[in-house]
Amino acid sequence: MQDGEADSSELITTGTFEGTQEDYRICYTEQDEALKDCVTTLHVEGQNRITLVRTGASTAEMILEAHKRHNCHYDTPYGGFILGVYAKQISSCVSPDAACGALAFRYTLDFNSANSTENELSILFKEVETHAPQC
Repeated sequence: MQDGEADSSELITTGTFEGTQEDYRICYTEQDEALKDCVTTLHVEGQNRITLVRTGASTAEMILEAHKRHNCHYDTPYGGFILGVYAKQISSCVSPDAACGALAFRYTLDFNSANSTENELSILFKEVETHAPQC
């Protein structure tokens, strides 16, 4: 949400999951044309902290910590800038066998302490079933 206008998108992709119910990483290759060939890793620590690391043509390390604001550096092919990131809410749930889970977080981004956007990201993940070839 920015300036009273809402926008949304959906992405279905494959990636990797490693870790436990309380401390895990999700890693995937971005599909958006603007982030082509970038890899994003989300390191989730309980219900309070997520570290987003993006590598590739655009790089970033964003810390989302519940009810705290962090300044994060973001580099693009057109130059770098500082983002203010404030996490309003973080919710994480992973099945005991880590076969599926959900991660959701709400946060604001601001540029030079102004031009704030409201953001919400929901990730549902599940283990991909592998099938043996039929003969």
